[in-house]
Amino acid sequence: MKCIATLAVIAALTPLEGLAQPSVNEIIHDVSRDFSGVTNPNGPWSYGWKSDAAGAFTLLSVHEVFTVENGVPVQLWWYGPRHNPMVGYNATTTTAIHDSGQAVMPPGTVWFEPGLDGEPQNFCVIRFTVPIDGGGTYLLESAVQCYLDGDRSGDTDYHVIVNGGEVFGQFLPPRTATGYTNVLNLSAGNTIDFMVGRGADNHAYGSGLKIQATLRQPAFCSPHRALATATVVNGFVVGATVIDGGCGYTNVNPPAVWILGGGGSGATAEAVVVDGVVTAIHVLDAGCCYTDTPKVVIASPPMEPTVSIEVSKVKVTQNVTLGLNYQLESSFDLVTWTAAGSQFTATSETIVSEFDVDVTGRYFRIRQVP
Repeated sequence: MKCIATLAVIAALTPLEGLAQPSVNEIIHDVSRDFSGVTNPNGPWSYGWKSDAAGAFTLLSVHEVFTVENGVPVQLWWYGPRHNPMVGYNATTTTAIHDSGQAVMPPGTVWFEPGLDGEPQNFCVIRFTVPIDGGGTYLLESAVQCYLDGDRSGDTDYHVIVNGGEVFGQFLPPRTATGYTNVLNLSAGNTIDFMVGRGADNHAYGSGLKIQATLRQPAFCSPHRALATATVVNGFVVGATVIDGGCGYTNVNPPAVWILGGGGSGATAEAVVVDGVVTAIHVLDAGCCYTDTPKVVIASPPMEPTVSIEVSKVKVTQNVTLGLNYQLESSFDLVTWTAAGSQFTATSETIVSEFDVDVTGRYFRIRQVP
């Protein structure tokens, strides 16, 4: 708000193009969805101000529910009572309209405005702090546009600050938009500040931005088979419910699905995969005559083929001298040796014997004995 005593006009935040759609297998932090009009900070999000990009961050401490011109209440965090900087949010299901129609705020709109002229609160800041267990790779996506649509819109500036260092900054003329997207490797406690300033003219009048911002972190995927259960009505398989979507599948080649048992036959189905997870099973043929619930078997995620070799039996060839006495011995560890059979007198120069290595071990030696 540009005047201490009145609420400044707020423009509509229309859906901004190009932001990624939610993934089934992601952790998503959303500046709109996560907004709180009760606590500040709220989880990883906090609302405050800074004098410059590298300066100290101070929380906004005054909360107000303000009713705009068309009667819709909006949530506001102020520096002081009706005193910018300010962060606002329309938490209702009704579009809020203010300032003779120049400010239109659909449900879920978040906007923020810098401090007043000549005061040290140069930037309003929405801060994201990486949770203690949230270190890793993030996709940061943000889009902003001037928060007034009409001739009262002023210039402004938008900055993204990571751990005190600017990674993006741009001055915006009235009624324009910009955005910043990047992949960031972040550690617990790292901060990202989304900042709005007064623009190139350094005047607060008409300065402010509507913002959409998300930080997406892929959830840990331990590849495993998906599970589902069948639904049978009057002997027909009419549906299947996914109880575990599994992980590690590919969208291009969904896993095969078999419907087995249940006293009937002929039912077929296919899996739907979104972002590596089975999200649905579509029945293609209901089959017939099922008297019990059949088992739905979904193929495991693709994996590299491997070979594992285990020796269960071994043939031991003993080259000896005719007429001499010998003892064949075996060991599991090359340290402790035990007799593998009785002593014998060689009646052939080559003797072949077969042993179960689980009984004898896999190491053998032969000794000449008196």
